[in-house]
Amino acid sequence: MDPSAAPDPQAASARHASDGDMAIVVEGLGKSFEIYQSDRGRIWEFFGNRQHHIDFWALRDVSFSIPRGQAFGIVGSNGAGKSTLLRLLSGVSRPTEGQVHVRAQQPGLLDLDMGFHPEFSGRENIRLSCSIMGLNEDRIEGIYREIVEFAELEEFIDFPVRTYSTGMQLRLGFAIAAHMDYDVIFIDEVLAVGDQYFQRKCIRKIEEFVSEGRTLVMVSHDLHAIRGICSQVMWLHAGRVVHSGPTADVVNAYVDVARDREGRIRARIFGGAESAHARAMGRRAADEGGVGAEDGDNGVGEETLRAPLKWFCTTQDPDLRATLQRVIQVPNANEEWADRETIADYETTHSERPIITGTGEVRILSVRTLDGNGQEKDGFTSGEAITIATTFKTLSPVEQPILGVALFRNDDVYIFGPNTRFDRVQPMEGTYDGIYTFFIHYPKLPLLTGTYRISVALYDKAHVKPHVWHNQLYEIRVTAPVEHHGIIDLPHHWGLLRHISGDHEDLPG
Repeated sequence: MDPSAAPDPQAASARHASDGDMAIVVEGLGKSFEIYQSDRGRIWEFFGNRQHHIDFWALRDVSFSIPRGQAFGIVGSNGAGKSTLLRLLSGVSRPTEGQVHVRAQQPGLLDLDMGFHPEFSGRENIRLSCSIMGLNEDRIEGIYREIVEFAELEEFIDFPVRTYSTGMQLRLGFAIAAHMDYDVIFIDEVLAVGDQYFQRKCIRKIEEFVSEGRTLVMVSHDLHAIRGICSQVMWLHAGRVVHSGPTADVVNAYVDVARDREGRIRARIFGGAESAHARAMGRRAADEGGVGAEDGDNGVGEETLRAPLKWFCTTQDPDLRATLQRVIQVPNANEEWADRETIADYETTHSERPIITGTGEVRILSVRTLDGNGQEKDGFTSGEAITIATTFKTLSPVEQPILGVALFRNDDVYIFGPNTRFDRVQPMEGTYDGIYTFFIHYPKLPLLTGTYRISVALYDKAHVKPHVWHNQLYEIRVTAPVEHHGIIDLPHHWGLLRHISGDHEDLPG
């Protein structure tokens, strides 16, 4: 879906929904900011001179409605207008145009920046923040202990907040905000709080809000949390609504566009040398006559995306030629790179992990994902057969390399990573010298709905150094036919026993 197109998201339902059923109704909402190039221009305009500012519309023509008790998510890239929208909904900011109706006795914004006084202790800041929120002394006494225990700051609660680490301040801020009696709650990226353990506590607390029938509006880049908590999602791009509807539909569309955008960035970073996006786009577009680039790409990135692909492997080995039917090799946009005898370490600007590394004795020519019929694709259904086939070329002879393939979720969660050493498999004894393809086959892919990345590596015989390692360079999308949450679908069945009177006396415990 093109984010520049903005279909009508839920405007009709917002205009005609019953007031009693809706917690939030937004109609034609817009917010603009005046941007001055200099303070001098601001002064001239103040004294009646011509306009010296430009109007930047952070939001424009936004309409939607949220029923009472619904968990509603908002997704979009940085600068899309998500936080601005939350500030308008919570009353922190006023709209330039349009209407916002929040029907709640006490709406609240979970804001981690609670305005702590650095010289006050944690105890004093809790009382101060709760008082500012309008709580009386009895109510503060009632929730004080819960706040301290949730933040896990008992040992430091009487220390000045200026001595707290950033993580400790964030934990205290969430704990205070989460214990307010809001019936409509606006949450802005609070899942970035603390370590993974505390993040899970935050998610459980948010799930409590939803289970209690409160209305939740949540902004987050954590799409897995959005999937698990929200039933409806709205996608913002450049201040406008791109899509709004059931969570799975909107998130899947958003991920598709985000993945293509990331691919274009990688293409520009790698130049013409080793473009994962060119290969991924090539797999999709080969049958359509070539690889294209969206309007707006320029320079090396576009050249890489338009690089020709070599679809057939030429080799003197008849057995290998019979095995390799459709092989994608490295785009030949840079012939100088293709003749190099070593592999350099490439790094991206958005991650600390190297994408391609190794000692250089082996070059990976292609990594393909095939279905049960041997057809190449990057979209699979949970339970479907998948084969990951890797074609590589030795630049110098190597002895019995260890072959490995690893799966990661797209947020770097490690799922599974077998190799021939752990599985005690040696596809071929002796020295490797030439072009080979190794594959790993999963009869039933157990992954649930999401985007996953594949790493491929060939290590030396001692499993110390990689000859070549492509780290999370390839992607597949998986769609599950059922709405399970998590990573994998474990085989299972359900049962139920009814206990008749007296049977429980024979049970242990």
